[in-house]
Amino acid sequence: MILLLVQTGIFLVVVGLLIGALLVDRSGVHGRDYLVFESRAVLSQQLTVAAFVLVIVEFLVGTPLLGAILAILAILWTVWWLPAEHRRFDVNVQSVFDAPPEAVAAVMFDISDQPRWMDSIVRTVLETPGLLRKGSVIRQTLRVSGQDLVAKLVVVELVPYERLLLQVIVRHAELFDLFEVEPHPRGSLVTYSGRHQLSRLNAVLTGWRLPSLRKRFAERRTANLERLRTIVHPAPLARRA
Repeated sequence: MILLLVQTGIFLVVVGLLIGALLVDRSGVHGRDYLVFESRAVLSQQLTVAAFVLVIVEFLVGTPLLGAILAILAILWTVWWLPAEHRRFDVNVQSVFDAPPEAVAAVMFDISDQPRWMDSIVRTVLETPGLLRKGSVIRQTLRVSGQDLVAKLVVVELVPYERLLLQVIVRHAELFDLFEVEPHPRGSLVTYSGRHQLSRLNAVLTGWRLPSLRKRFAERRTANLERLRTIVHPAPLARRA
């Protein structure tokens, strides 16, 4: 009888935690600040992990052998995601444009043009006075699940007409975007790459999705480059020259 009451209590707490996680996650999307969205997502993940821990505890109470197996698997799974390199993945797509590097870079490195060719980007504004340079802060409005969120990025590296490295300002992960343009016999070799590092909690919960995430990010970047191509190609001035 006592065992049944304990298991029932644990079950109700698990349900409460999962409902709370869902509500917190939904509330983050309805805000405007990307950092608030991120913090709500982390809280939601914490509640979800707590629910899974209680599920394992419930198994330990009711069926100790199965509970012990689940606990060992959960520990091994968590330990695997501790090293940063296990939570990090790079995406790199390239395309050859029939346009000179200067023409491509003029659009690709102009942050105000990003909404024209980058998926989900609504508006991009340079917050730091003056021209774009290393250390400049960019305010970017992006659309997530039908809601607009405002994120900030910092210019990590800038080589005019050649290379632009941006880092999204977040607290619990790493997000980088790299834009590169170099001469090619047929015009320009354009590279759009990125590095993404999940937080430990996110990796524990969704790490099994890394291959599909990598594929989806690559597909989005490829589509973005094709949109960029329609802007810079054909290059009438280059053809007349």
